[in-house]
Formats: sequence, structure tokens, C-alpha cells
Amino acid sequence: MTIEQKVFSRRRFNTKRLAEYGFVNMGPCFSLSREFMDGDFTAEIRVYENGTVNGRVVDNMIGEEYTPLRMPNYTGAFVGSVREAYEALLLDIAEKCCSEVSFVSDQSNRIAALIYERYSVEPDFPWDDDGKNTAGVFRHAASGKWFGLVMNIDRRHLEKGAGEDWVDAINLKADENKTAALHKIKGIYPAYHMNHSKWISVVLDDTLDDRVVMDLVDESFRLTDGARGVLSESLIKEALEIADSIPPGRVMSYGQIAALMGRPKNARLVGKIMSIQDRFSQHPCHRVVNSAGRTVPGWTEQREMLEAEGVEFKANGNVDMSRFRVE
Repeated sequence: MTIEQKVFSRRRFNTKRLAEYGFVNMGPCFSLSREFMDGDFTAEIRVYENGTVNGRVVDNMIGEEYTPLRMPNYTGAFVGSVREAYEALLLDIAEKCCSEVSFVSDQSNRIAALIYERYSVEPDFPWDDDGKNTAGVFRHAASGKWFGLVMNIDRRHLEKGAGEDWVDAINLKADENKTAALHKIKGIYPAYHMNHSKWISVVLDDTLDDRVVMDLVDESFRLTDGARGVLSESLIKEALEIADSIPPGRVMSYGQIAALMGRPKNARLVGKIMSIQDRFSQHPCHRVVNSAGRTVPGWTEQREMLEAEGVEFKANGNVDMSRFRVE
């Protein structure tokens, strides 16, 4: 991985900020030439539309590229000072011209957004002490158990014969009876650094459609479900009391109830409580939907009950949360 990749892998460029920094729009790329180390060196940096960054450092005394910069076996103090100064310039560009994202690939960030929408879970980065470790863990809110791990790794760790190519991959738990068949699908591999019979690695480079990836995420969530058995009577009572407070003609989301319970990351638990509404039919569980206003799949009566109370739905079939959500 190059110095530029390490700095910019989790950044997205803003073209207006690039221009303000001094980059020149050359058509296929934005280009910057900047002296550093008291004019002894010049950094030539090009940022392309797809986010790729190419850098070249020129030794101004001889007018040629300073090749030791990219040779790991060159470890002298002077080479180290050049690397440090060049990386400081790149970090300054990153800070002033970019916005941060959670992961390297666009698909990884889309999948993270879908996981949050479905499970109200955001990744944490337990090994990211210096901002350079991109491995993010998705956990069950109640138990803390993993159901997904996104890493940026060399494709050669997954695929024999591949060239060096750093890609995002997500480790997911899979049915042991299905892993062998899953390994035959392009983009799915035996899990990197995890049990091959129980876990898979899915490359997040758009080889597989987001819907296919989310089906695998759902399966992993189910197989690692730490929410089982944690529905104490006190939690059920607390959630249902909040549901009871929702007036006719209004709705609340699972996340809202979880927040009111002092458990903002436990929307999934609230969903479980509401899903067993047949046991608690005296409570208005039909007035609880997800954050997007989606009703429970397969519970057709829920929409009918809400409409009877005056709740209106948008064209996509979701409750109009801007008008009917309890604030």
C-alpha cells in the first residue's frame, strides 16, 4: 500500500476545496506542485475523479524523482525525515480538502448505512489508534457479539494467484452446511483469519449486489443473535409502557423507544418485543414502526389499524414519519 493510499483511503475529495488549496483542474485530474523541506524537494500530486491519488517527489538538486522515499529498506534518518515531511503535506491536504468515511470502498459505506437502517448498529474500530486501521466491527447491541467485520486487506490473502490489490471485505458467519457452496460464488471466500467452516469473507467491490450482501449479513446476524434470551420481564414491561403512551393516530420508531429506555443502541431488542405482539395484544404495538416508517413484514393488519386511526402512508408504503411520528 502506497503512502497516498494510507492517507486517503478513508477520505473523499471535495473539488471546490481542492481548488481553494491550490490544485489546478487539468481535466482528467486535479494537479498540485508544492515545494517542501525548505525547497529541497517538490511534491507533484494528482487527484483523479475516481479518488485515486498519484504522488511523485522530486529532488530539486538533481531534478529527478527521489526514489528512496518508496523503498522500505531505506531507513536512514534523512530518508525518514523526507517521508515524514511528505506525509505531513498529504495529511494537510486530507484535512483541508476531504471528508472522512468509515470504510475505503463505496460499497462498504453503503452496506454500513443499510446495516444501520435495518439494525440501528454502527461500526466501532477497536484497533484504530492512529486513524489508519480501517477494520470496523458490527456488534449486537445487547451482547456485544460480532456479526460482521469489515477489513481492508490484500486480495492475495483471499485469492491464490491474485496480484497486489487492496480491497474491503466483510467477514460474516454462515450456515456450516452452506459454506462450501458459498465459496464457489465469485466474490465469496473462506474467511480471512476466522474459522473457514463457519465464516466467510465477502469482497465489497461491487462484485455482488448490495441486496445479496445484505442477505448474507442478515444470516450472520441471525446466527450470532445475542438478543436471544435477554428479554427480561422488566425490559418488556418498560418497552410496552412507552408503547402504551403513543396516542392514536401517531407512531414511534423502535429507536425512539430504545432511547427513552436509556438504551439507544437496542432498537433491535424493542423490535423483538413488538414482534411478539400476539402475546401483548392489549398494547398498541401496531403504533411502533422502524425509523423509515416501515411496518412489520407480513403483518398486513398493522397498516389497516394505523390507517383506521388516521395515519397516512407515503407512496413507498411507509408511514409519513415527518407528520405522524411522536416527537
